[in-house]
Amino acid sequence: MIELFPTCVRNSALSMVRQAVVLGGVFSPMLAAAGRANGGFLSYGVFGVVVGVSGLFAFCLPETRGRGICDTMDEQEYKETAACNSVGRV
Repeated sequence: MIELFPTCVRNSALSMVRQAVVLGGVFSPMLAAAGRANGGFLSYGVFGVVVGVSGLFAFCLPETRGRGICDTMDEQEYKETAACNSVGRV
C-alpha cells in the first residue's frame, strides 16, 4: 500500500479518515440518544441514508462513465502519457 500511492494521496486519504472518525465521535452519541427515543428508526434511517448517498457518488466515478479502470500503475501512467501527448499535438 505504501508503494502504490504517492505521499500526497496517502496524506489526503488519512486526513479524510481522521475527519470521519472525529465526526463520528461527535454525532454518534446524539444519534444513539435519538435512536433510543424513536425506537431505533432514526439511527437505522440515518445509516441507510448515508450509505445510499455514498453509493450515489459511484455514478460520478470515471469508471462508471464509460472508462475502464487500469489493472496496474504502469498501464495508468501509459494512458495518462498518451493523453498528454495527444493534447500537445492538437
